[in-house]
Amino acid sequence: MKIFKLTLFLALFTLLSCNNNDDGFFNSEFLSIPNLVTIETQPTYTVNDYIYVNSLINRLQSEANQSTMLDLRKSTGNADSFNFTYLLERKVGTDWILVEVTTNNSIIPEGHLFTGGFYDAYADFDTVLDAYKFRAGIKLENSGEYRLSFGYNSANLEVDLRSTSTGNNFFLNISSATNNLDSLGYYYFTVN
Repeated sequence: MKIFKLTLFLALFTLLSCNNNDDGFFNSEFLSIPNLVTIETQPTYTVNDYIYVNSLINRLQSEANQSTMLDLRKSTGNADSFNFTYLLERKVGTDWILVEVTTNNSIIPEGHLFTGGFYDAYADFDTVLDAYKFRAGIKLENSGEYRLSFGYNSANLEVDLRSTSTGNNFFLNISSATNNLDSLGYYYFTVN
């Protein structure tokens, strides 16, 4: 009976001491810095044009109410990159279909990009520029209506970027307002 009571006490103690502070558990910090990701827009698009998304994140960033600059590289334990997601969709009938990215229809001169049900973008650290950089173009191979959004992991009007920190270094999460999005978080355009 004593073992049962002791086990019950320990189980209740463990459950009651648990909290939902996942950010503290996962060692995360949050910032808001506008205009770190941009969509390179054009007045008109034609078939075989490219639409580019780019990111330039300087290593040193100012913080509200702080006299010294925040060193993103140092504070994340030299994270190699910052990650964000986005989607480019084309309207087919009444459905929005993800534009598939392949080596034949994309140009990725800076950073790297993985695809699946969305695009997983990485702004890699450039030691010469002392900044994290990403730039990728996707070929617009068909005419029609398109939309681009950062909605998979982001809020409507902001892009959420996360450092690729390792070990015990904290993960830096940056919310960044971006350009040309409507109130629902989409950039709509037509390809002729």
